[in-house]
Amino acid sequence: MKKESRSHSPIRQGISLLTCAALLFVLVFVAPAQAATSTYTYISAEPIPNVDVVGAANLQKILGIGYSNLELWSTRLLGQCRMADNVISVLSANGAISTVNSSNTQSEVAAGGFEAITDPTFVLTVRDSGTGAVSASDVGVLDNALGYVLNQGGTIHFSPTNPKAYDFSLDYSVIGFSQSLSGLQAKAFFDYVGTIDPALWSGTFAGFTQIGNRMVFLKPAASKQQFISGLSAAASTYPSAAFETLNNNGQPTTAKAGISFPGNDWVLFPGGDQYLANVGNSAKLRSDLAALRQKHLSAVADLLKAIDKGTVSNYLNHQFQCPR
Repeated sequence: MKKESRSHSPIRQGISLLTCAALLFVLVFVAPAQAATSTYTYISAEPIPNVDVVGAANLQKILGIGYSNLELWSTRLLGQCRMADNVISVLSANGAISTVNSSNTQSEVAAGGFEAITDPTFVLTVRDSGTGAVSASDVGVLDNALGYVLNQGGTIHFSPTNPKAYDFSLDYSVIGFSQSLSGLQAKAFFDYVGTIDPALWSGTFAGFTQIGNRMVFLKPAASKQQFISGLSAAASTYPSAAFETLNNNGQPTTAKAGISFPGNDWVLFPGGDQYLANVGNSAKLRSDLAALRQKHLSAVADLLKAIDKGTVSNYLNHQFQCPR
C-alpha cells in the first residue's frame, strides 16, 4: 500500500502504505508451503519516483497514463530490466548483504492504493526464519537500497505475524474475493469503499495492497471501529467480496503487524544520504548503487518522452528498452 505524498511533505507521507499492506498480505496469504515452519517479512517500493525527484508536473504526467500502463511499465522494469535483482546483486557483490538469494526472496508487481490513488508497486517476499533465512539486518539494508535506487520518499518492510518485529505495530484487515481480482478491479473496490466511508479511501494514510484475489487494508487515521465497520459494510454489499479477518466469534476485526518505514527527504538530502547511511560506507558500493539509480531515472525519462509524444502504448508494447 505504498503511496507517496504527491506534494512535498515529511518522509512518512512519502512512504508507501500501499507497500505495507502488500507486504502484509503476501506474508499471510501467499507464503510458500514452508509457511507452517517459516515466517516472512515483506519489502515494498514503488517504481514511480518521488515528487521531489521528478517534479510535480512530471509526476502528474506519469500518473495520468493510467493504472494499466503503469502496471506494464513496472512489470518491464522488474522482470525485463531486473531492477530489484540488480540491487540485490550489487549489495551482495559488495558485501553489504550475505543472506539474500533466489531461494528465500521473490519479487512481484502488485496493485496498491493510498489516499484515493491506486498504483503498482514492487513487493519482495522475504523468508525471515528457518534454514537459509534472510537476516533482519539484510532486510533493512535491502529496503533502504531499493528506496534509494527507485528514488522513493519512503519504503516499507514488515512482518504481519510479529507485531514487535520492527519499529511499531499496525492494525490491518483483509478483504478476499471469490473470483480472480485484477489491479483495476482492486481499484474499483477501493473506490467503492470511498462511497461507504471517505475516511477509508481519501483520508490520511487510507490505503490497500492487492495480492492475488485479496486486498489488505491498513488502518488509516480513523478509529478501529470506524475502520472495521466501513470495510465490513463495503465487503457485505460488493459482489464476490468477503471480510476475512475475523475474531473467535466469527466477527470482523483487525490483526497487527510489525513495521518499519525507511525514507529520504530528497529536498534536504538530494544525494539520498538518509538511505545510504543505512546501506554501508563503501565507495564502490555507493558508486554501483548510484549507477542503478541513474538507470531508473533514465527509465523515467524515457517514459516521459513517450508521454510527451503521445506514444505511450507503442513505447511500452513495442519500443521499450532497459536503460544501459
